[in-house]
Amino acid sequence: MANALPQAIGAQAATGRRRQVVAPCGDGGLGMLLGDLITLRHLGLPVKVVVLDKGTLSFVELEMKAGGILNYGTDLDDLGFAAVARAAGIVGVRADRAGELDDALREAFVHDSPAVVDARTASQELSPPPHLTYDEVKGFSLFATRTVPSGEGNELLEPAKTNLHELPLPH
Repeated sequence: MANALPQAIGAQAATGRRRQVVAPCGDGGLGMLLGDLITLRHLGLPVKVVVLDKGTLSFVELEMKAGGILNYGTDLDDLGFAAVARAAGIVGVRADRAGELDDALREAFVHDSPAVVDARTASQELSPPPHLTYDEVKGFSLFATRTVPSGEGNELLEPAKTNLHELPLPH
């Protein structure tokens, strides 16, 4: 957890700035390591940080759901990572929609300096593992049966609406 930026700093320093290094970070992970943006600026390392900004601790939520636990304390405030980067003296660009991402990336990569691309993404977009275990299915089922009676049915509807396009359909 939260290792992309420190590894990118090490990789960029090791290459002597001869190669472009990109750090794909989650919003929770970058939030824990905001001080590393100052390190990038101080060392002048042109690392490009791409923040997948879901506004939630997604992996923690998935682990809670797999354990049959209702979500609690996993929502994140919108820090505005591009604005934070600019405040630290680094290029900061924000993409609120998928159609804005190409331009935001171009803007970041034009600079031979550190840059942060704050890419807002759907908070309920799932990246399912290649296979599910019985215990995971059991945990998600327990989560679902606890969610509806607790009045949090949207916890089931929102992921379903967001991820329906990923379901394999018969041909």
